[in-house]
Amino acid sequence: MNFKFIKYKYRFFIGYIFIGVFSLLMELVFYNFFSKIIYNDILSSSFSVVVGVFISFWLNIRYNFKISKSKRNKALFYFLLISFLSYLIQMFFINKIQIYLSYEISRIIISGSVFWIAYLLHSKYSFKDYKKVGVAIYANGIENVPQIFENISNFPDFIHVDIVDQSVNANAKNVLTYKAEVIKAFWNKKFIEAHIMSKTPKKWILDIMKYVDRIYIHIDIEEDMSEMLNFIKENDCQAGIVLQDKTEIGIFEKYHELIDSILVLAIKKPGFSGQKFEMKALELISLINNHKYRKKISLNVDGGVSANNIFLLKSENVVSGSYVLNSDDPKKNIMILQTSSQYEQV
Repeated sequence: MNFKFIKYKYRFFIGYIFIGVFSLLMELVFYNFFSKIIYNDILSSSFSVVVGVFISFWLNIRYNFKISKSKRNKALFYFLLISFLSYLIQMFFINKIQIYLSYEISRIIISGSVFWIAYLLHSKYSFKDYKKVGVAIYANGIENVPQIFENISNFPDFIHVDIVDQSVNANAKNVLTYKAEVIKAFWNKKFIEAHIMSKTPKKWILDIMKYVDRIYIHIDIEEDMSEMLNFIKENDCQAGIVLQDKTEIGIFEKYHELIDSILVLAIKKPGFSGQKFEMKALELISLINNHKYRKKISLNVDGGVSANNIFLLKSENVVSGSYVLNSDDPKKNIMILQTSSQYEQV
C-alpha cells in the first residue's frame, strides 16, 4: 500500500483531525474571552463550545467533506446532535473521574479520548452526503475491465456503468452485459450504478439488476416510464432518471415519488464518450437544487466532467470517464476531482 493510497483512504480523517484541533483551540480562545466578560464558568464554556462546534462544522462542509447546499441542513442537524452528545459524555467523564486540572487541559484530554468515536458518527450521519467521484466504464466493445481496475484501483467513490445500444447510437458496439458482473467482482465493496441509454431498457435491466445498486433510464423511452421505475425498485435497486435540458424539469415533478436520484447529462449526444461539458447544464442543476423535492433525491452530474468545471457542479455525485481513463495518471486525476471541489462557492 503506497503513500498515495494511504493519503487517499484517510483523507477525510486527516482533514477532520486538523479541523478538530483548530476548532478546539478556537473554543479555548473564546472560553478565555467569555470568562473575562461573563464571569460565569458554565455560560463561558457553553458559548465557547457552540462557537467551536460551528467552526468545525463550517470548515468540514467547506474544505473536507464538501456537502452540497441542499444537504447542509440535515448535516447540521446530525452534527449538532452528535456534538451535543459527545460534549455531555465528555462532561460526564470530567466530573466522574474528578480531574483537577484547568478547563483547557481537561477539554483537550477528554476531547482526544472520544475523538475517534465522534469521527465515526459524523462520517456515518453528518457528512454521508459528501461529494463523491465515480468513474464511467462502458459495457460495450472491448474495454479491458481488469486493466481499468489496475489503473484506478479503489480510488473512485463509486463505479458508473454505461450501457448504449443501437436504438440510441446506430454505431454502438454490442452491449456486453456480463461486464456488469465482472465490474461487481472487481469493485465488490463499491456502490455501482448503471446508466442505460436505450429506447427499450427493460431487457438490459433484467440482465444487470443483480450486479448494480442504482439504474438510470432516459425519459424518452418507448416503454412505460412508471412501470420501468417501479420494476427497478421492486428488484432492490435504486431508480433514477436522466435529464439533459431545463425544459425537462417537469419530469422530476411527475416522477419524484418513484425516483431516488437524477442524473444530469451535461453533453449534447448520449452514447458518445469524450464530449465537451455543456455549460447550459448548470441552469438545469440550479433548477433541480431549488426544487421543492430536491431533499428527497440525490443529484449526479455526468459528461465532460473535469478539474476545470467540477467546482461549478452543486451535486452530491459526479461521473468522469475520459478525463480519468485517458490520462497518464488516472489515480491522480481522481484525487484531483475529489479535492478540486473545495474551491466551489459556498
